[in-house]
Amino acid sequence: MTLSIILNCNQEWRDGTCATSLHTGTTDLEAARASAERQGWRSHPDGKDYCPGHSGRPLFRHANVVPINHAEVPAPAPRSVTNSTGAADTVRQATAHLRHLADASTAELHAEPSWHTCSPREFWFMEGVATAVDGPPGQLAGLLAPESARLAANLLDRTVTPADGILAPIPAEAFLLANNIVRSLRR
Repeated sequence: MTLSIILNCNQEWRDGTCATSLHTGTTDLEAARASAERQGWRSHPDGKDYCPGHSGRPLFRHANVVPINHAEVPAPAPRSVTNSTGAADTVRQATAHLRHLADASTAELHAEPSWHTCSPREFWFMEGVATAVDGPPGQLAGLLAPESARLAANLLDRTVTPADGILAPIPAEAFLLANNIVRSLRR
């Protein structure tokens, strides 16, 4: 059995830590850190290591292109979500819930004339929520219109649906967001 050094990101937040790790394939610490640096990691003199997303210098290997004309883009196929405690299942459960709420909100927006108090149409949701809930809380809630919720679901979905067949760790921020959404289901 060959051992190798595994670097873990030391980024911390109030609600958790980054779950990104890197299997270096070497037992030499200097070689491990040199390999990690070539992949965008940063190692500090105090012994802490940070992944590309938290090192201040992420490397981008490719860019995803997203079509903007939603009328011509078919909706993603519905996924079966299990009650597993795995991180990927948490993200999938959150995206399914976001899409469900976005669809239900869109249906209500179009069916209920009280939402149609302002023009143009893309401000119906934002203005309706801000009118119902005063101040910054209403403005913040109004920003997550059904279209924004679908985009957030698509972004989260990409963290568990590899485009090139290579599985990567789920970014901690994506998991924390998904976990907050799933926790809200239990309230």
